[in-house]
Amino acid sequence: MTKFSANFCLVFLLLTGTILNAHAQVARIGILVPEIGRAQAQAQKGLLQELKQLGYPQRKDISVQVRDAKGNRSALQAAANELVAKQTNLIFTTGTRATRAAMAATRDVPIIFVHPGDPVAAGLFKSPNEPRRNVTGVAAFAAETTATRLALLREILPALTKVHVFFDSNNSFAREHLALVEAASKKLGAQVIRHGVKSGDELEASTSAISREPDVAIFHIPDDLVESEAAFIFETARQKKLPTMFNEESWAIAGAMAAHGPDYLQMGRQAARLAERIMKGQTQPGSLSIERAAKFDVTLNYRTATAIGVHFTPEMLKRAARVIR
Repeated sequence: MTKFSANFCLVFLLLTGTILNAHAQVARIGILVPEIGRAQAQAQKGLLQELKQLGYPQRKDISVQVRDAKGNRSALQAAANELVAKQTNLIFTTGTRATRAAMAATRDVPIIFVHPGDPVAAGLFKSPNEPRRNVTGVAAFAAETTATRLALLREILPALTKVHVFFDSNNSFAREHLALVEAASKKLGAQVIRHGVKSGDELEASTSAISREPDVAIFHIPDDLVESEAAFIFETARQKKLPTMFNEESWAIAGAMAAHGPDYLQMGRQAARLAERIMKGQTQPGSLSIERAAKFDVTLNYRTATAIGVHFTPEMLKRAARVIR
């Protein structure tokens, strides 16, 4: 077992719905992630911490199978199938692709996910009322925080007049999210400059073509294509002195000026409490409502702000859960 795997030795319920006797048999837990980034690591850490608080400490007779696709999307389904073949008793997933792979692999093994957006909009379910049988989890519903993030950006940049928004024009979810950005920007009196792209090359060309202007920023909406070019966006924005507002702490750590997003440690703890209800035989996963993330944080990158000439007020610095210096 790897050092990483050992950190996730958790006690879970067998499918019978009874609490596992620590000396009776081995609990087999599957952890399926698209790659180990800060969000995934924090969610799993929260899961472990909360389960320990609930009375399910690490024990030597627990088997944990961690499957990290390391960014290889095509590897997720095989990894999910393998976890099921090993008679895993519960699968914990992060994000859309890992959860979808687990759902395709089994309709019986309980699946608990942590998701940054809306599971319905992401295509995991056809509707909020669709029977889920063996699936439940915690979601951040990122699109619903759009107005809050824009308002936060306006607080940082009181004279904000325009926001550049990049999005995959082939992504229906991104297009729907863009409409929310436009509606919220209109209320703030700011103009949205659309940048619909279909490839990384198009995005880089579009970013490079932006003119340097005062009181203008780049506003991020969750989108795989855009996020795959995040490093390029951050570097170009620094050169052009453009503030950037993204939707998760990890992006501010990577170079965005600011971020507002879910606390993944807390989401992992919420997932643990769902797991406990299943472990105690109180309910089946599909009958548990998908919970909303309970805590959102502001993260500020002081180094980036200084480099582009933006100054955070003392009040804004106090609001931040984390300041990157």
